Amino acid sequence: MAYAELMARSNCSFLRGASHPEELVDRAAALGYSGLALADKDGVYGLAKAHLRARSHPGFKLVCGAEVALEEGDARGGLVLLARDRTGWALLCRLLTLSHAGRPKGSAGLAWGDFAAAVAAHPGRGALLALPRGAGLGEGFLEGAPGGPPGAHARLLGLFGEGLRVPVGRFLDGLDARRTAAARALCAGLGLRPVAVGDVHYHEPGRRRLHDALVCVREKVPLAEAGWALSGNSERHLREPGRLEALFADWPEAFEGAARAAGECSFSLDELRYRYPTEWVPRGRGALPHLARLALEGARRRYPNGVPREVHRQLAHELRVVGRLGHADYFLTIHELVAFARSRRILCQGRGSAANSALCWCLGITAVDPVRSGLLFERFMSEERGEPPDIDVDFEHERREEVLQHLYGRYGRDRAAMVAAVIRYRPRLARADLARALGDAPGLEGLVAEVQDFPRHLSIHSGGFVLSDGPLIDCVPVEPARMEGRSVVQWDKYDLDTLGMMKVDVLALGMLSALRRALDLLGMEDLAQIPPEEPDTYAMIARGDTLGVFQIESRAQMNMLGRLRPERFYDLVIEVAIVRPGPIVGRMVHPYLRRRKGEEPVTYEHPALERILGRTLGVPLFQEQVMRIAVELAGFSPGEADELRRAISSWRADGRFAALRERLERGLEASGLSPGFRKRLFDEIRGFAEYGFPESHAASFALLVYAGAWIKSAHPAVFACALLNAQPLGFYAPHSLVDDAKRHGVEVRAPSLLEPAWDCRLEGGVLLLGWRTVAGVSEARARGLEAQARERPFSGPADFVRRAGLPGAVLRRLALAGAFACFGLDERAALWGLLALEALAPAEGVGGQLGLDLEPAGEAAPELGRPDAFEGVRLEYEAWGLSTRGHPMRTLRALQPRPCPPLARIKAEGVHGSRVRADGMLIVRQRPGTAKGVVFATLEDESGLLDLVLWRDVHARLAPVLEAHSFLRAGGVLQRDRDSVSVLVGSLEPLRGAEGGVRARSHDWR
Repeated sequence: MAYAELMARSNCSFLRGASHPEELVDRAAALGYSGLALADKDGVYGLAKAHLRARSHPGFKLVCGAEVALEEGDARGGLVLLARDRTGWALLCRLLTLSHAGRPKGSAGLAWGDFAAAVAAHPGRGALLALPRGAGLGEGFLEGAPGGPPGAHARLLGLFGEGLRVPVGRFLDGLDARRTAAARALCAGLGLRPVAVGDVHYHEPGRRRLHDALVCVREKVPLAEAGWALSGNSERHLREPGRLEALFADWPEAFEGAARAAGECSFSLDELRYRYPTEWVPRGRGALPHLARLALEGARRRYPNGVPREVHRQLAHELRVVGRLGHADYFLTIHELVAFARSRRILCQGRGSAANSALCWCLGITAVDPVRSGLLFERFMSEERGEPPDIDVDFEHERREEVLQHLYGRYGRDRAAMVAAVIRYRPRLARADLARALGDAPGLEGLVAEVQDFPRHLSIHSGGFVLSDGPLIDCVPVEPARMEGRSVVQWDKYDLDTLGMMKVDVLALGMLSALRRALDLLGMEDLAQIPPEEPDTYAMIARGDTLGVFQIESRAQMNMLGRLRPERFYDLVIEVAIVRPGPIVGRMVHPYLRRRKGEEPVTYEHPALERILGRTLGVPLFQEQVMRIAVELAGFSPGEADELRRAISSWRADGRFAALRERLERGLEASGLSPGFRKRLFDEIRGFAEYGFPESHAASFALLVYAGAWIKSAHPAVFACALLNAQPLGFYAPHSLVDDAKRHGVEVRAPSLLEPAWDCRLEGGVLLLGWRTVAGVSEARARGLEAQARERPFSGPADFVRRAGLPGAVLRRLALAGAFACFGLDERAALWGLLALEALAPAEGVGGQLGLDLEPAGEAAPELGRPDAFEGVRLEYEAWGLSTRGHPMRTLRALQPRPCPPLARIKAEGVHGSRVRADGMLIVRQRPGTAKGVVFATLEDESGLLDLVLWRDVHARLAPVLEAHSFLRAGGVLQRDRDSVSVLVGSLEPLRGAEGGVRARSHDWR
């Protein structure tokens, strides 16, 4: 006899289920169920995943549903709703949306009156099956009163008619007889039909212990105190149909009713046919013709001397694919979004695989010409794959909110929502949660392993937006996010891909904010005005003098720059991409560098390989190159080549690559490629299973790399000012940015008390630090000071103290840092006056004491010595986290019994293999995942930076010193590879005189 489970929860009910949706589907199909209704609590979070898995089980029906919480007075209960058809699904989505609206996260629910009104007004009311968690499950429909409020089921019958069923469970816990009697009475009294349910919370009984643990985590109680919150046995799993039929032998109508009810539900998520907004299409013109017109206009702007024939050809190809897949509206929407940003002078740039598209280039969405760069469109979208395009656009991080609110305002909350992100268990979080629930119970580590990748709670995607031509809430429920002003759909980006729903990623990039500030200081409109291919810029990059430059400022990137020595733009593309786990694991880095330096010949086994790999000297650094090899030498179509790329990317996850490797190898062999080459190729592309950049993405970022490097090279004061005003940003603390600016000849002055301003600014080429660097002062207070100074200048120190209203600790730090020098007071005199005011103010009143103008009452300020050079630097660090007087190492070096030369001299004069000693301030500590336990660090002094390398055993010995001190002397062997210099460390010791000194911020273990 056929059976279908109508009431199953997955772990996407967030701590209420103990099996993945896929596990439930697979188990139900294996047991011979005709179908399964997934009804997660308060949402449809797991349905897309279940739907995808159900496709692999022909004849198996996935019923789409959810459980809605209902409230009346103090009573509360659950109602499982199952969609019979598309209108029923739309009503379910609207009810779930309504249940979350205006509610704190995790407390969804609907008052009975609101629920009844919403159902009664919707045409889908007859297209839902309703299963109240009532008598047949041993619960009052609305908990809090025996059997629920009078007439609760009768009212449901009035709403749903014959769609109301009575679920009956048999759980072998001694209460089945009572449940059955209550359900029979309800069916007889109202003429309702029963359906057998398993009230499933996990796919097999072995998950019961994990389920109990998750209940304790959710309820925040230890296992010993959980009581009735736990099930009495393990029966809430998917049981064999024959066993269930036997359990319902006394009521076969209930058992048979389950499969019949599932058969009434024909709705599938495949029916969702949402559309992107269409209002951007002029009246009387279709979306595709309008897109083609915009693309041609954009191409003429991109190529003012005439659009090349190959560009016309590529645009025609891409438009054909877009038209066949029906995605013209999507491109028009992104075009409008980018046009809006540019109308507000918000810098933006598309990245990722969209940079492979000539359409995106001509529409102004991306800044990379894919035709001239030889990029493959099918990396972005293809007919074979049939998936929607996915365009990522970066905006200035300080102004992205304007873009987000434009989307909400333009489309409305019913047509625009952000994509959800599911926070899943990882070992540390799992161990913490389960330990609180179970203590040190035996088997804890086993449960920690078992719960990996389980959903814990719903969050928000970093920037993914879903837009719809019609009401989005007819397709998917929408709920408020924890962040103010945000709402999210109940599916993540992978679910949206499964269902063919498109999103645009509205991302934030801090470097764009810094570049916009720099352009404004230079009087430039956009990045296109930056001179291309400047030799001085590349010379600076080749020296590794790139502190603060986007993407090439890390220790590893600087080290690579000294070896690679970029000379042109494409070298930057390679630089951005090569210092990634993928090329490193694939052992592509050293062959490329050897060939670039002429230490190894550049050879090609086939003429086509020179076209494909010529720019990377015969080494496949990018996935797009592997795709082209598959197309030109192994007979793959472009779409099949993209499937190969995806299989490579998921190598470790599902082993799909093995299924395509044999075909690829046969094709390469037929093209005459040797076994040795094929082996090297497979060893290299295995690295792409690790994280790496596609060529299009690297090219997009390389544009920003060059822009930042040119500004730093040509206008170092502008570069430093823009970076400081865009903080927090990048790899280095403000003190390192300021010291680097001084090394480039920039004069830097401390924040001003006479002309306070939040942002740093330039006056006559001098960098004036803003109050954003002052410790303990908020932006609102600093801008208030700025407004006060504009209204009436501060007449003296007492006037400043009175009107500024700053905390005493901040004032004292400012005094000791010399900030009151503008009023004629040195550090000690200013501090003495402040201390006198604080001591006398309680007796005479603040107003009276401020009239003393920081002179102590009845006595002159004592003669106090000014701080020495190192102390002065230290006091500036206390006040604003950096020093304008000089680098701490300049004075600290003089205190050493055997001072070492500046780091720049060590790097310039050091001989490879020689033993050296180097003193400096530690600004970086790192342990990359691909370095096999090797630790890297960076020292800084007034002359520059020097990298340190600590092998695993050396770090184990020296870790206490490395992690406890900011100023170190490193001893070891100097390593030189062209302009790349580092020290293999053998010894570390703290510098004398630095105890209790400067507290500098370092970039640690990131």
